[in-house]
Amino acid sequence: MSWRDRLLPASFRGVGFWVDQAKVPVGKKGQLHEYPQRDLPFFEGLGQQSRVHELTAFVVGEDCLEQRDKLLKALEEGAGELVHPWLGRLQVKVGECEMTQTRQDGGLVTFALKFYPDEPLKFPTAAVNTRQLLLVSADSLLGSAVLRFEQAVALVKQARVGIQALRNGLAEVYQVIEQQFAPLIQLYGDLNALVKAIKEVPKELSAEFKGLLGDVKELKAFARTGYRGMLANLSQQVEAARNIDVPKLTTGKDSVAAVQATANLVQDALWVKIAHWLADVPVATKAVTLSTTPSLAQQAAQPVQRREVPVADDVLVLRDLLNEAMWQSALKADAGHYVALNDLRQQMFTHLTAVASSGVRLVNLTPMRSMPALVLAYQRFGDATRVGEVVQRNRVAHPGFLPPADLQVVRE
Repeated sequence: MSWRDRLLPASFRGVGFWVDQAKVPVGKKGQLHEYPQRDLPFFEGLGQQSRVHELTAFVVGEDCLEQRDKLLKALEEGAGELVHPWLGRLQVKVGECEMTQTRQDGGLVTFALKFYPDEPLKFPTAAVNTRQLLLVSADSLLGSAVLRFEQAVALVKQARVGIQALRNGLAEVYQVIEQQFAPLIQLYGDLNALVKAIKEVPKELSAEFKGLLGDVKELKAFARTGYRGMLANLSQQVEAARNIDVPKLTTGKDSVAAVQATANLVQDALWVKIAHWLADVPVATKAVTLSTTPSLAQQAAQPVQRREVPVADDVLVLRDLLNEAMWQSALKADAGHYVALNDLRQQMFTHLTAVASSGVRLVNLTPMRSMPALVLAYQRFGDATRVGEVVQRNRVAHPGFLPPADLQVVRE
């Protein structure tokens, strides 16, 4: 195909014309600096030159005046698509143009057209720091939880609180403290110590929770466990918070109030802990796709290094589970505490949605025959080190024998 065959019929906003000549600046723009008593100048580069298209165009024929009017109307619109004979389709804005008509050239109207690139301005975009907003909401809930506990126990007449009633009511709550707030076990080594603290110095209990959750560095474990480990731990914590239930005591209004206040404090503290853990789960950056697939021998000598990304399906399951659990908890709260709980619930939902959007989705894959998980990981991902991911997600009995059934793997 010759260059003539590749030329395109010129037009602007669908109005055609002929082109004699087309010019456009190329290369770099800059400033030349020259100095006295110095032979060599210095050229300061200022970026690429703007692609300003200058066309020498014309319309010709017995209907040239009608063609002229159509082209003038199109130019007055100001912006549109230019079909450049040599450069193809361009989005441009109309610049300074000239039209020339002479008596000697009857039936011919010439134009000097200038078009500027119509590129949208690129501004910095603000990204919402969902992790920071989550921590702010968690601090607000912690303050509200401590205030609610102290107001509740202030109304309790300690002389009417039964020791055995407290023991019966707080047995399951103490198990949650043992599992989720291990540092407090140094202070409350058994259930009797917790009961004694609630009956004698309840404000110290709320102060201990507040101090523990004010510095949760020892509670974070993302650097050690990654997304999969963190999501599994968070799911366990959500289940623990959901299962905090106070048994119905038949006697002792003050005992019931003390038990309920303590259970509410522990549950709220667990929501705050979960929020701090969630804030430690980052929105993932896009994984780099391997340009080539190393052989198994190469991967055995030097495993593929890959940035971990979350599985969106797992994150969304946790998000919905947490959202429902916190909603049920908020429904039982008073108006003031409801606002703090609901605000934290919404921030958790937003952050987990952002994390999920940065992850990868699951797809179903059915092998044609039984094969080792190592082979599937290498064929699917080009990374044999991900064999554990395939085995764990599908609960395979033996990694050497994947069944020819539906398996879940990530889509990348």
